[in-house]
Parts: sequence; C-alpha cells; structure tokens
Amino acid sequence: MLRNALRPRWLALLALVLLVCAAFSWMGSWQLGVARDKGAEQARREVATSPRVPLEQVLQPQQGFPVVADGRRVGVRGQYDPGRHVLVSGRLQHGVSGWWVVTAVRTSAGAWLPVVRGWVPSPSDPAVSADRVPTGPVLLQGVLQPDDPPAEGAAPVGSESGAGSGSARTPEQLRALDAAELVNLWGAPIYNGFLVLTGEQRVQQTAGQPTGMVAGPQRVPPPTVQPSGLAWRNVAYAVQWWVFAGFALVLWWKMVAQDAREREAAERGGMDDGGTA
Repeated sequence: MLRNALRPRWLALLALVLLVCAAFSWMGSWQLGVARDKGAEQARREVATSPRVPLEQVLQPQQGFPVVADGRRVGVRGQYDPGRHVLVSGRLQHGVSGWWVVTAVRTSAGAWLPVVRGWVPSPSDPAVSADRVPTGPVLLQGVLQPDDPPAEGAAPVGSESGAGSGSARTPEQLRALDAAELVNLWGAPIYNGFLVLTGEQRVQQTAGQPTGMVAGPQRVPPPTVQPSGLAWRNVAYAVQWWVFAGFALVLWWKMVAQDAREREAAERGGMDDGGTA
C-alpha cells in the first residue's frame, strides 16, 4: 500500500488534497476569528446596556475581583477621605502623559474604595489639592476596573504623604494602582479594583437632596471594555471546515488502499492464469 501511495499519480493527487486541506483549515480559522469577534461584540453590547447596580452587588471588600465586575457600571454612596489621596503616574489622556488623581471613599461597608476622580498633567496642578476633594456624603457613579499589574520595582515615585492623617501635603505618587500597595498607605479593609468616576453628587444631610460639586481634575473617559466571548454558530462552522479537511485526507487514503487491493488482486489473477496454462 505504501509503494502504491508513492506512485506519481497518487502523489499528485495528495498534493491537490493538501492544498484543499490548507484552504479548509484557513476557512476554519477564519470562522473561529469571526466567532471571537461576534462573541466579543455581543458581550460588549451586554455590558453597555447592563443597568447600573449598587457596588455591593458585584464587588465585596477584601475579596478577589470577579470577571463580571470588569467594566460594570455601579453606584456608590460614601464619603471621601482627603487624607487618603494618591497620584498614579504614566496615564495618557488625549495623547498627553499625566497623572490620575485617586482618592479613597469610605463606603457603607466600612471599606476603602479607590476612586479615580480625574487626570492632571502635573503633580503641581491646583486640582490635586486636597481642598478640591468633596466633603460630606456623596453619591458616585462610575465604571469598575481591576487593579493594575504590579509595576517593576513598585516603590512609590514620591514619598511625601499625609495618608490617613487628613494632611494637605503632596499626595503619594505611585506607578501602579494596586490594592496591595494602597493597603499599606490607607489600611484595611479595602476593595480589590477601583472605580473610574463618571458622575458624583453631594448629598445634603439636612434635606437629603443632591447638590453640585466643586471643580476638580479633568474627568477620565470611561475605559473601553474588552470582554471575551464566542458565537457558537461560527464555532460550529469552523469545526465543520476542519472535519472536511480531515475527510479529504481519509478519502485519499481510502482511494490509495482500494487501488492497492485491486492491483494485488489483478497480480494474483495473472499468476493463477499463468499457472493454469
């Protein structure tokens, strides 16, 4: 059978079959890419249209950041602590590198939530001042994000901080927004992950009605959600193309085997005829 497979006509047919298999494999890979793109688009639509929910429904203090919380719009009620106030370096906004202004909010759960209040081009920007941090109870709306990966040599950029003391000195300057680093500055309990602020209102303790806020740093655009997913119909199409590729090879081998059996039968018939004569 192997000698028969090495005959020129079968080798030529094998070359054609391999070309067909390559085409089928490419079609399968293309359909898998379509499945990923469609699945991700569907997941993005679901995230974009999902209703805003209270923070406690998707994230708890001192617990891991769940996948379902990534990019989720939430509402939070709490109070800023101007003494727990940091800057995070290397943040681009409209192509300009600057700093995120991050302030801790004490939530109703009694834990510290890092809130990205905005962006400034320089640590000396007036918007960095603790005097610009809203006081009293606030209602916040924003988008949840997981912690940054730990920065290499994650030591703070700057060391002058009044964290936890209510001081108005220059905020601590960090290279990454990571709860593992913030807990050393702010204490526990703390949330893993942070909130990118999209809206805030001060709540009057007397009338219970929201009021306007003082001017702060430039608002950071909500992050682009990059969820993953698969469109299973296109996954099935991809599998079908790969099955077709395998079937083409199997069919070629069966044809070679059938031809080998026919040749062997013909040779035996010729020998029998010769022996009879």
